[in-house]
Amino acid sequence: MRKINPGSVSSYIRYGNLKIPKSIKSECPQCRNITEFMINANFQSSKNGLLTESSCPTCKKSTVFIIMTKDEENEHADTYIYDIQASKHLINHLESLPNIPKDLIRAYRSSINVFESRENSATAVMSKRVIESILKHFLKEKSKGQPLSQQLEILPNQVDLAKPIQSLSHLLTTDGSLHRMLELETEMDYETTALLMDLLESLIEYLFVLPGKIEVTHNKIAKKFH
Repeated sequence: MRKINPGSVSSYIRYGNLKIPKSIKSECPQCRNITEFMINANFQSSKNGLLTESSCPTCKKSTVFIIMTKDEENEHADTYIYDIQASKHLINHLESLPNIPKDLIRAYRSSINVFESRENSATAVMSKRVIESILKHFLKEKSKGQPLSQQLEILPNQVDLAKPIQSLSHLLTTDGSLHRMLELETEMDYETTALLMDLLESLIEYLFVLPGKIEVTHNKIAKKFH
């Protein structure tokens, strides 16, 4: 489930004393494109809310929306989109990761909020603050007075980017428990297999997905401004 920010609602209709969304601009859970959903007025109602669907204009696939009508204190009903990938979004995992600066989490969360509210200037300001917070965390005093371009240039000299991969070598030594499980010499329980799947996902993200996403975004930005 992913909550719809009020700034993403393009228009409303009346439902009793509440205003409920008529059209919503949001990321499609299926094709991941930002699109305009026209909410189907054929609601399935319950004592707590409404259930309805809308088709994505891009991929034509149907998406479920839940509109909460129980809270009569608010003029606008809280609305959620059913997105199975929502729990995997970065912001939902930041606080559980080690060594994440609190000011970085706050700045990143604020940048998401202002972006979803379509506040372009505020998004620019908060995005710059996120980049500055990341660089300050790793470069410390070396970040002072330096332009962002120069800070990014020296960042690889201050961060051991190979460390996360090299640390895995200790887990996979030939006489280690995990190695024996992978070779089917000993039995692997379900908890270990779940951890192994997390490791595979992280490896693919670290080595393929993240570098690829940065390259694609870089090319898009470069194309836009040249």
